Amino acid sequence: MPLADEGFLHGDGVFETIRVHRGAPFRFDRHLRRLDESLRALDLPFPCARDDLRRGVRAVVDESHVAQGLVRITITGPNRDAGLAGTAAVTFRPLPETPGRVALRIVDSIRRMPGPLSRCKTTSRAAEAMALREARRAGAFDAVLMNPAGRIVETTSRNLFLVSGGGLRTPPLSEGALAGVTREAVLELAPVLGVRPEEVPVAVEDLPSAEEVFLTGSGVGILGVTEVGGFRAKSSPGPVTARLTAAYRTLLDRESMW
Repeated sequence: MPLADEGFLHGDGVFETIRVHRGAPFRFDRHLRRLDESLRALDLPFPCARDDLRRGVRAVVDESHVAQGLVRITITGPNRDAGLAGTAAVTFRPLPETPGRVALRIVDSIRRMPGPLSRCKTTSRAAEAMALREARRAGAFDAVLMNPAGRIVETTSRNLFLVSGGGLRTPPLSEGALAGVTREAVLELAPVLGVRPEEVPVAVEDLPSAEEVFLTGSGVGILGVTEVGGFRAKSSPGPVTARLTAAYRTLLDRESMW
């Protein structure tokens, strides 16, 4: 990446992280749609032909010789003063390791602002990185972010769900949550399993009564949470989390394809 690249200079860019399962991407087209939506929201051009991007992603995955992992597409904005059209980069890495005990720390110093940018995966991640460092210093796996109203939104890179009274709750996009691809899959799977999902505001005060808490994301899939902000979940992973995880694994098998 040139030093005058806008992504390097100003964090002006977007990215998508896609789960690779059995050597193929999960819901690749959905990720590409969200990439398009993020670029439009930031008024950034697509710096290459989409077919070239697809071929590039497949080449990187094939050359990795790894059946499970994460492929990341990063696109940065143009710097016309420097004569740069922007960068399109594709990288691949293994799935992240997850601890047996997943604790989350609620961070009050960083607030997620609802709005168009909260729905984009921008490369400007300084606030999230700062919150994650605070959580890690406290021995937590991830940090829970709140919005200006003090309601829970998500973690630094994952959506958050609560199971209460047999139902499923997750903060709506209007609160500042990202429209995660795995989040979307869980909202589809829950009714099939007889679990009623709701996208409703979630307060910190809702945590003590939660029977189960879990995270969703391309890297972790569905991950049961042991503790949030000092409140221990009644079970981790609980029965609803376990059923959703099994259904999600079946979905991975069915919808990971080129």
